[in-house]
Amino acid sequence: MKKSKIPSLVILLIQIIITITFWIAFSVARIFMAKPETSVPKEILTSVSPSLDKNTLDKINQRLYFDREQNFEPQ
Repeated sequence: MKKSKIPSLVILLIQIIITITFWIAFSVARIFMAKPETSVPKEILTSVSPSLDKNTLDKINQRLYFDREQNFEPQ
């Protein structure tokens, strides 16, 4: 008895159908597992001014800095 061989085109079509089925299943699973997009308030999205505030920079330079080893007494 001679066994009939399945044509290679049928095997290829079965593999394509299996691939498409898994592709769709994983896409649906990814949609349900994905985190929803967060909404960002408009205040955060507004652009920041690139100009420097010179008064604030001067205040930083005028601050007193103490070392950890330095002892001081409150007034």
